[in-house]
Amino acid sequence: MNRAYYIDRLRIILTMLVIFHHSAIAFGASGGWYYVTPNATNGITQMILTIFMAIDQAYFMSFFFFISALFMQGSFDRKGLGKFLKDRWIRLGIPLAVYTLLLHPTLVFSIFKYLDKPTGTWSHFVWVINSQHMGPGPMWFVLTLLIFETLYALYRFFSKHRIVDKKERRLPEWWQIAIFILGAGILAFCIRLVYPVGKSFFGLQFGYFILYVAMYITGIVASRNNWLERLTLKKAKPWFFVALFTIPLLIGIVALSSSPEKMNAFSGGINIQAMFYALWEPFICVGLCYFLLMYFKKHLNQPNRFVLSLSLDSYTAYIIHPFFVVGATFLSERIALPPLLRLIFVLALAIPGTFIVARLIRNIPGVKRIL
Repeated sequence: MNRAYYIDRLRIILTMLVIFHHSAIAFGASGGWYYVTPNATNGITQMILTIFMAIDQAYFMSFFFFISALFMQGSFDRKGLGKFLKDRWIRLGIPLAVYTLLLHPTLVFSIFKYLDKPTGTWSHFVWVINSQHMGPGPMWFVLTLLIFETLYALYRFFSKHRIVDKKERRLPEWWQIAIFILGAGILAFCIRLVYPVGKSFFGLQFGYFILYVAMYITGIVASRNNWLERLTLKKAKPWFFVALFTIPLLIGIVALSSSPEKMNAFSGGINIQAMFYALWEPFICVGLCYFLLMYFKKHLNQPNRFVLSLSLDSYTAYIIHPFFVVGATFLSERIALPPLLRLIFVLALAIPGTFIVARLIRNIPGVKRIL
């Protein structure tokens, strides 16, 4: 199978979006993050950033799951259960453990020191965090992916008779895509009645998981039936325009929901805001993911050594980016600039800095086996 160079470019952009997403939250956009600067954005600027965060959240992590699933089953076919799980637990499990047990508490320790909060010794602080407030931070994605891939591998192993090479299935019709969108939205709305957006268990926000699972499964089906080779940009454009059309609708509903009580209603519950938000997300997810895949395949599918290098470094960049976002935010507080310009400053430092250090880390002998 020839390398899909456009996927490399998408992987890089999605990693940069993660850095942008968390940097924007550090400057007042809606969402949770390690550190939010006291002099954050407000008013219309804050609302615009929050809208951007809502759009990102609707598709970019689901896109990561889709891309992961594209290559996962080919890897299983080549390696079999034992070698596949060993590889996954090395490449996903070891970074997850190191981040959760060491890097996450160290970053929190640094923030406490910056804020002059009592910490005790580093070792004592790490022990307290791991014993009382353990969490994966942004590595919730790696934890979830590890669970998904382990479950898939076990399914494949115990269902060999069901997995046979078949004639490629027909491409999805428009009505099947519509059912996917509506089904995902309705299920998300139902899940959020119990697990609203913002509520989490060990860093996992189950209110968002319907699209994660759905896009992961879609990636498996797309890979098995060569959808990406057969789908076209022409077929993707209508869904892209539908997604764009829904964005002003969200802006309008957010503008009408000015009070904190109405804004909180988006998180879940039996109300119009929660229903709209749950249905809106899959429209954005399908429209943007479909369009970006086809656009990049058509126009950005050329080999490039620098792009390949960045793509290979993107996983490491994802792991270490919180240190650069938080550190750059600290530095920005020493600059007498408006919050939005400070956000740009943070992005200008954090994005290249993260990828440069990721490359240096991966050049350490033996590290590429894991990262």
